[in-house]
Amino acid sequence: MDADIQKERLRPIRRHGCSDIQLYQAVSWIYTVFDMIISFVIAFLMDEGVKEFMLIVLTILTMGIVYTCLSATLIDPTDSIVLKEQNFKLKGLEFKTDLKTYCLVCQAHVMEKSKHCFSCNKCVEVFDHHCIWLNNCIGRKNYNYFFILVILLVIFKCLRIIQDIILLLKYAFQILALISIILDPPILFVLSYLLGMHLFFKYKGISTYDWIKMKKDKEKLKVQSQQQQPKMNESAGYGQLLSTSKRFDLKSSLSNKTDNKVPQQNFFPKPLFLQTPKNQNFSNPQVTQLQSIFTNKPTSPNNEKLRKEYEEVDGRQIFNKVIAEDSEPQQNSDSRDEENQNDNDHDHEIDNDNDIENQNEKENEKSEKEQN
Repeated sequence: MDADIQKERLRPIRRHGCSDIQLYQAVSWIYTVFDMIISFVIAFLMDEGVKEFMLIVLTILTMGIVYTCLSATLIDPTDSIVLKEQNFKLKGLEFKTDLKTYCLVCQAHVMEKSKHCFSCNKCVEVFDHHCIWLNNCIGRKNYNYFFILVILLVIFKCLRIIQDIILLLKYAFQILALISIILDPPILFVLSYLLGMHLFFKYKGISTYDWIKMKKDKEKLKVQSQQQQPKMNESAGYGQLLSTSKRFDLKSSLSNKTDNKVPQQNFFPKPLFLQTPKNQNFSNPQVTQLQSIFTNKPTSPNNEKLRKEYEEVDGRQIFNKVIAEDSEPQQNSDSRDEENQNDNDHDHEIDNDNDIENQNEKENEKSEKEQN
């Protein structure tokens, strides 16, 4: 930053537009002078009544254009505070002011609305814009001359288009008229647009610099809003990923429980098989008793209480089984565990049947001994 400021301090300062003539400035001046000469030539070719009126109007316009153009070009729009402070420093005097704004390049205090023009390398009082056609900055000191110059140029171009139409219809200078008709309307459009913009700025009480700054600020806000929208979408997507990861963690924890083969504690034990009374005769009723074992429903009227308890326990087992099937993921289930569990249940039923048969045989033997 200090190196850039030092370079700007070493650059020469352009006090007005004629210090060093630029390309755009030379082109605009040459074209305007040539257009004025053509307008006077066409005015001399017109009829007597129209010729005098046209010459008077053209004379006033050209004089006004030349005067305002030279004034806007030759006036130095540098901030008056900067000039005073520089004069005080040259004389070795101390400059006192209440202004807080300070230009590091000019090394002087400036007004609040003054801006440093890097094309001219100077601080312009109430900076509006830098005009490349005049090769000078437009500020408080020369803005009025610039505004009047634009108005006069618009009027002059309208008059020139009227001359071109008259020249094309009445006289034989068709080539010159065609060239003028091709060039004058676009230039009139640009000048009219420039005049309309400055009328709008005067109505709003702002400068060209303020309008450009407001436009850039709006573009920055649009860019920031466009950059923030993808971030919001990304954050929402990241939240969705987190939620899905939690689901995967839950599924993995359930699968780990099934993979570890930890026997789950059954708070609802299986129902005990029914026991027959000791003094009952098993000759004929034994078949009905065995049938009740295989159907898992006691048929004896004396075991109504046991039947109700069995139905409640069986219902709880079915409910527990449904909840377990819904909670466990199907993709992590092991078919071997199901086969082993079915085998164990089958063996348990066989053992229970054998125990019942042995118990029945013992009771038959006891009954036979009692009969004997």
